[in-house]
Amino acid sequence: MNTKKLKTVGFALVIFLMSGFVTQAQAPFYDTKFEDGKVVSRTKYVMMYSGFYERESESKYTYNEEGDFLKKEFFVWNKKYKWNDKAGRMYPDYSDNNWTPKYSIVQKKDFANNFVTMEFLLWNNHKKAYNSPVETMIFQLNDANYINYLAFQKGNEYDEVTNNINFSRELLALMGK
Repeated sequence: MNTKKLKTVGFALVIFLMSGFVTQAQAPFYDTKFEDGKVVSRTKYVMMYSGFYERESESKYTYNEEGDFLKKEFFVWNKKYKWNDKAGRMYPDYSDNNWTPKYSIVQKKDFANNFVTMEFLLWNNHKKAYNSPVETMIFQLNDANYINYLAFQKGNEYDEVTNNINFSRELLALMGK
């Protein structure tokens, strides 16, 4: 009798563990590409109804010659498929014209005054271009690890505050992941 109970409990444990693995396997995952120690792109893959993972979104990062963060662009894939005769099924078409930009974060530096301006731009589908900045933040660099947060602009409203912030330069490159 004890052997039968042990087998039942063991079987239930195996089923429970397998369901955990299946649930975990359906979670989205990210493919991050690096060049010279810097993130240059990050692609999000999600499980589709077909059971295959497909790209959902992609972020592209740009740096200057010194390795400082300049720009991040976020794109969303417009689901388009092509027929593959060899496989006998549809497959995703990831060509450049099937990706729509959604937003961009641009960093501008004024080295004379140690100012850094961060602009958040939204994509306008009708104009096929970025709108003027939705939000702007201005910082003043004190040294390698500290900045003064000076102003925040949203629309036509300014909020000017001076704060001393302990700052990591890697934060700018990893924003909005």
